[in-house]
Amino acid sequence: MKKIKHSKFKNTGVLFELLVRQITLEVLNGDKTENAKKIVKEFFAPNTELNKELRLYDILLKEKYSSETKADRLVETVCDAHAKLNQNTLSKEKFNLIKEISAKFEIEQFLSSPISNYKVLASIYKVFESKRAEGYDIKDIFNSKITLIENITSKPALKTQPTEDKKLIETYKQQDKDLRLLTYKILVETFNKKYTNLDNSQKNLLKEYINNISNTTKFVDYVGKELPNIIAELNSIKSKLKDKVTQIKLSETISVLEKMKIGKSVSDGQVSSIMLSYELIKELKSKVK
Repeated sequence: MKKIKHSKFKNTGVLFELLVRQITLEVLNGDKTENAKKIVKEFFAPNTELNKELRLYDILLKEKYSSETKADRLVETVCDAHAKLNQNTLSKEKFNLIKEISAKFEIEQFLSSPISNYKVLASIYKVFESKRAEGYDIKDIFNSKITLIENITSKPALKTQPTEDKKLIETYKQQDKDLRLLTYKILVETFNKKYTNLDNSQKNLLKEYINNISNTTKFVDYVGKELPNIIAELNSIKSKLKDKVTQIKLSETISVLEKMKIGKSVSDGQVSSIMLSYELIKELKSKVK
């Protein structure tokens, strides 16, 4: 039995997430073509099969239950609803969507952006496909279903929007309602950590992260240049510290940063580590003055 191969090209949840990110990028760059926004409005209109499928993805992504039994029933109910979609129409709409994305963007670069909930989205795709496919690997689908149940029964993270994060998106509040909602969604998803009184270094990091969502190489270069500066500043602060315990802890932090390996892309965890390093620099600077 063969495993059902996951395909970003066919995963409606993945495609929508990437389009949302592209909309954010268009807003930040003042791109008047609004290609991503137009694609979303056309292909995810309320009466389309793509919209209906996206809503099913959304249910499995966001619904929360404390009981695994209820979670399992939810998965089965959503799968039943998915089976009732017009599969021929859905396939045609998805084909035309990919065709339009390929016409407006460099497709490999478009698909290369990392997605934080990729594993769950891929599992949803596999479970949906298993209802239509024959001779699939039962264990593979079982593991995908377990991933969904774990996601549904996990406790939702508290998402509060700090004051500085609100200021960060103030620029976009004049946009029309649907675009504001899409932009806000991805900003909150990516930067849901609590930071207060962001300094210029932190704001620049967030700006570069969003600005280069579809250009991971440029962001890797930015982080590659910034990391040595952070380490050098922390070393400078360490030499001025009088408290031995703080010195030791700071040395450990520096060691972790020095061992940080930046590959072809920068992970969300690494972005958070750099943000926390900036926060640490601010805190320690106030002590060595």
